[in-house]
Amino acid sequence: MKFQLTILTLAVLALAKPQAPPDPTPAPPDPDPTPPSTSEQPAPPPVPPPADPPADPPAEPSQPPPPPPPPPSQPDPSPPPSGPAPVPPPATPAPAPPPDPSPPPPPPPSSTASPPPEGPICECGYTYCSSVLKDMDKPWNDAQLSEAYCTTPNANCDGETPASSIDSALFICLCDQPSQKIGNHVELLCGCDTCLVVKPDFRGRCKSPCRAGGSKDDGKGDGKGNKVRGTNRLGFWM
Repeated sequence: MKFQLTILTLAVLALAKPQAPPDPTPAPPDPDPTPPSTSEQPAPPPVPPPADPPADPPAEPSQPPPPPPPPPSQPDPSPPPSGPAPVPPPATPAPAPPPDPSPPPPPPPSSTASPPPEGPICECGYTYCSSVLKDMDKPWNDAQLSEAYCTTPNANCDGETPASSIDSALFICLCDQPSQKIGNHVELLCGCDTCLVVKPDFRGRCKSPCRAGGSKDDGKGDGKGNKVRGTNRLGFWM
């Protein structure tokens, strides 16, 4: 049995072993190259490549194109309003120029000014002693001064006779218009003990305190406590 197995194994190995291929037949040698036939025409020479065309002359440098205009500037976008616009503070008014210290020139005399009155005259608003009124270019007389004395409201007179001497009386010149310069109406201002003429303008004043109306009650007017008043529109009061 063992012998049969050995023979079987050898047979299997013999079948499994590949058979070597037979040696290939060597190829015949290449024949010698045949020389070219003399009857054939020689190949034409190669055609030279075409010559390059002549180069163009260098172009003159052209002026550079002008730069493009800058794009229009766009306004900056305003920020969105966050609230009401602020109100600017009120402008401070410029200070007024200081007043001119020099007085304005006097107005020219009006051609329509009324002529000075006839008869005795006086300067409006000034006070006079009777001696100055009697010594003017157009003098006042005693009768005119006595009448002016007694026609003064609340003056102390005995009929048409002044209670005190007109020589010591202080008179004032009264006018109807505030702009009037010359008038012809005087009234009693005070019955002085002595009327003094003050230079250089020769205005009058009392030497001692005024006795209103020159009454017998030591200057108490008409004895009823009333004081002497002028009749001008300005309402002059003593």
